[in-house]
Amino acid sequence: MLRRIGKFFWRFMVIFSFIVNVVLVLVVVFLLLTIFDIKKNIAGPLLEGLHSSFVGLNNATIDWTIPVRTSIPLNTSIPLNTSIPLNTMTNVVLTAPVPVAVTANITLPGVGELNNAQVFLSLPQGLQLPVSLNLDVPVNLQVPVNLDVPVELDVRAIIPLSQTQLHDPVDNLRLVLEPVVRILGNLPGSWSEVGPFAGQLLSGSPPDLLADTVYTANPWPGYSRTAGLNYTLGGEPFPPANLPAQTGIVPVGGIPALDMQMRPELYENGSSPQEINIQAAENLNAQGIPNTNFTGLPVIIEVQSVAPGSVQAVPEQTPPLQPGETPASPTPTPPGGDLGIMPTPGG
Repeated sequence: MLRRIGKFFWRFMVIFSFIVNVVLVLVVVFLLLTIFDIKKNIAGPLLEGLHSSFVGLNNATIDWTIPVRTSIPLNTSIPLNTSIPLNTMTNVVLTAPVPVAVTANITLPGVGELNNAQVFLSLPQGLQLPVSLNLDVPVNLQVPVNLDVPVELDVRAIIPLSQTQLHDPVDNLRLVLEPVVRILGNLPGSWSEVGPFAGQLLSGSPPDLLADTVYTANPWPGYSRTAGLNYTLGGEPFPPANLPAQTGIVPVGGIPALDMQMRPELYENGSSPQEINIQAAENLNAQGIPNTNFTGLPVIIEVQSVAPGSVQAVPEQTPPLQPGETPASPTPTPPGGDLGIMPTPGG
């Protein structure tokens, strides 16, 4: 009984193994017959499409006009200390009798002339006198202002992504795929290219599989719309206080063996991107630059309403982390009308 079961099991395994081997051989033959079609129609478009998208994303520019339609409440007082020039002709009215004593020469008919005579007159109340005013009127007062100032403007934002922190993750994705794309592009694309390729391998001078290809020379054809057209402020300098600092951190790349051939300068003297980044983080902490400015944690600034004439407190900076210390969770924005603003980190 056991012998029959053993023979049955042995025959079943032989037949099953034979069927599996036949299927594997057929699959291998099928792959060999269609390998260049798979490269041309599946692997190539898929990998080059991903790589091309990352190159295009890194080269992209945000060009958007932000309409600002709001009103700003203005409740304050403006000191006014000046003088107003006054030069005009007007009539004044006497509010009381005004005595006038003048010296006059009086000619009396039939009598003669009386010189240096004293004449005493009284100008009656209500008499209108034409006068010329030419003087500076001093003004020193506080002018109360309480109004809503309407604001209506269009702010055009031109932001090249390659000059922001988005450059690093997008460029790292490109570095992961670029060696694979180059190797795929430099491999034979048809049976007629297999012979020369094998001849180079056997001759001891293999081709450079990481050399540029027609695709890598121009991976992204362009965009369906322009960016920065007719923008005249592209050459304006950044405010000195807002210039970002170069951290020295580099993208980690992909497969180390391939990345070493793409970026040999990062692997000199036994170094690696990871070791370079650890040293860069220690240097930044030594300079007092908070981790939130280069690790990707949210940079939150609390903005509170400030009464006119008062001074707003400056938010406390997050202290730099020590080597090996885990960054703390960012402090949530407190309730009560405060706004969380995430600006571009400054140096």
